[in-house]
Amino acid sequence: MDRPTTRVLAALELLQTQGRISGSELARKLDVDVRTVRRYIGILEELGIPITADRGRFGGYALVAGFKLPPMMFTDDEALALSVGLLAARSLGLADAAPSIASAQAKLERVMPVRLNRRLRAIDETVALDL
Repeated sequence: MDRPTTRVLAALELLQTQGRISGSELARKLDVDVRTVRRYIGILEELGIPITADRGRFGGYALVAGFKLPPMMFTDDEALALSVGLLAARSLGLADAAPSIASAQAKLERVMPVRLNRRLRAIDETVALDL
């Protein structure tokens, strides 16, 4: 995780999965110092994500209870993995799920960066499933 934006999104993911997490634990998991964690929390709050911060021995950061996040954000590798799985399902002829597969793939491709879409097309053209 070398880019700050990636670490900010990783902090958000940790808040989603861990519930309450201390600043020092976030710093350790993100491989940054506690001051940087505070900056990342500030960035998330500027983006409209409500975060509670409690001091003390049992304190830490947490998403406000009941907060629902907008659509998921995938890394390039996660989006590619999902797309390859959907292409494999299509190739296997899973007829019952065909409309859902096509719909999910179309949604992913609409938001996928061009360079990632090119990689996906190259994989689709070169890999064949033989059963």
